[in-house]
Amino acid sequence: MLHNFAANNEMYGVLDAIAIGPIKARSSYNSTMIGVGMCMEGIEQNPIVYDLMSEMAFRHDPVDVEEWLLLYSTRRYGKQIKGLKDAWKILLRTLYNCTDGAYNKNRDVIVAFPDVEPSVILNEEAKLHETSPTNNFLVRKLPEGNLQDDNSDVAYEKPHLWYSTADVIHALRIFLENGGEVSDIPTFRYDLVDLTRQALAKYTNEVFQKALEGYRSNDLTKVNFHSRHFLDLVEDLDTLLTSHDGFLLGPWLESAKNLATDSDQKEQFEWNARTQITMWYDNLETEASLLRDYGNKYWSGLLRDYYGPRAKIYFECLSSSMQTGKPFSLQDWRRDWISLTNSWQKSREVYPVQASGDTYSISQWIFDKYLSRTGSYLQYDHSVSSF
Repeated sequence: MLHNFAANNEMYGVLDAIAIGPIKARSSYNSTMIGVGMCMEGIEQNPIVYDLMSEMAFRHDPVDVEEWLLLYSTRRYGKQIKGLKDAWKILLRTLYNCTDGAYNKNRDVIVAFPDVEPSVILNEEAKLHETSPTNNFLVRKLPEGNLQDDNSDVAYEKPHLWYSTADVIHALRIFLENGGEVSDIPTFRYDLVDLTRQALAKYTNEVFQKALEGYRSNDLTKVNFHSRHFLDLVEDLDTLLTSHDGFLLGPWLESAKNLATDSDQKEQFEWNARTQITMWYDNLETEASLLRDYGNKYWSGLLRDYYGPRAKIYFECLSSSMQTGKPFSLQDWRRDWISLTNSWQKSREVYPVQASGDTYSISQWIFDKYLSRTGSYLQYDHSVSSF
């Protein structure tokens, strides 16, 4: 099983295929299969996928996933709670039922910000039916001549969405309504952070789209409203991620520095670790590396100090374009973004290695603030004029 590249954070899988695939392969005519293995660039995400796949090495018959799930939440949280079982049934048929044939790599706007002029995204959204069926990430070539100061090989990577976001938000509501008894269990807190993160990330993609729609209609108030809303979401999401050790930037950087034998190595290894998860170092002043955001992560600290400030640069370029009446400047956006990246990679700021805050209460706060009535948060106050 090759499930994940670069250890991106995305709740994703095809559990039904895992439950039957190894059995069918082993029992097929003239099969030479001698074992089951897992091969991935990154682990420490989607525990349910690796839990089930690990079992398949010892199974002789296909697994009924719905029946298997009845015990999964009990084993994982140490207590039998019907509501949590019901929530997992929803997740099985949504997040873990990716049957569109697309390989998933997280391209949410927060962690993989589009490096294109806004009209490109808006135009491409209107041409979804022209998407190439062979492209796993809904990547489209840009129309020639559509961008100023751009390269013809740049592509817009649309976030992959294969499920009903409303169903996933409903599952999160059930988690919150039924999780109080196990809110101190680390595995439950991990799943609650991950599910809240997943729901909020997809909502944030919508907020970004609303900001671009404001740009298209020359509505500066709408652009500023949704830009501010986007940045608030990033900040609040960072607060959520702070509450579990599995979503912290600090351990990644400290583990790199701990491999060093002297101060020069320590500095180099930290720079390598920061570079690996942001932009690999083959960029020019106004031309980003092709390997940007390949190793993107939803980690506390990374959102607050890199992803949020990066988005703010783009929004400021939107606002400047509208206020001056000039086209959106890709050159200015890229220059400031790459400068931010280089500075962050050279920074020696120390980040926490231990979680802080109560996951359950933070998740409930975020749900109430953003997800309990998402439509109303996409309305804006016409009196707001700046961010």
